[in-house]
Amino acid sequence: MADVLAALLAALTLDQVGIAAADLWDAVGVAALASLSTMLGHSAVLALNRIRGLRLLSTLVLNAVVLSSLRILQAAITWTVAGIVLGHPVPLLDLVIVALLSLAPQVFGVVTAMPHAGLFIGRVLEAWQYLVLVVGVSATFGVTLATALGITLVGWVVMQMVSRLLRVPATWLGSRLWTLATGRPTMVTARDILAGTPLMPVEVEGVRP
Repeated sequence: MADVLAALLAALTLDQVGIAAADLWDAVGVAALASLSTMLGHSAVLALNRIRGLRLLSTLVLNAVVLSSLRILQAAITWTVAGIVLGHPVPLLDLVIVALLSLAPQVFGVVTAMPHAGLFIGRVLEAWQYLVLVVGVSATFGVTLATALGITLVGWVVMQMVSRLLRVPATWLGSRLWTLATGRPTMVTARDILAGTPLMPVEVEGVRP
């Protein structure tokens, strides 16, 4: 746990040495903490929808898996771009670690459920995540921050293209997985899923929003 907290602190403070020293399990731990915080912020919605016990646990696991999978997909895209830009293969696992560590600011995700201010805070956390990714790419591949910024920007553009291509299957799969996990419907789009938006129910028994 101490190693996970050290990796979390390194990511939050944009410490290149600390980020480079983190291993896969440290990064997985950081991603788990980030996912838990994000879901705790929406616990009131889950409670309102009477999602408790094993279904609550499955909800937390599902959202953690979705969030982490998105970062791994982003890592794969960035890995491809980095290989092209740098002109030689780069280690994919190292980039996966950086992508998971970039979730660190989401440990404050619990506050994004606040009315009014939550949306703004969410945008700040997204920008913070991107900074962690840029610094992590720079530290991992030994390139300048400007080069790392270019690589990640191209990766982001490709990710937006992927989100458009996967719009229909991602929407269907996300809604299906949520319903299987919780027994509740959800209104979710491919853009929401690929942006890492937590899956939330849209109605409670006998009540519609």
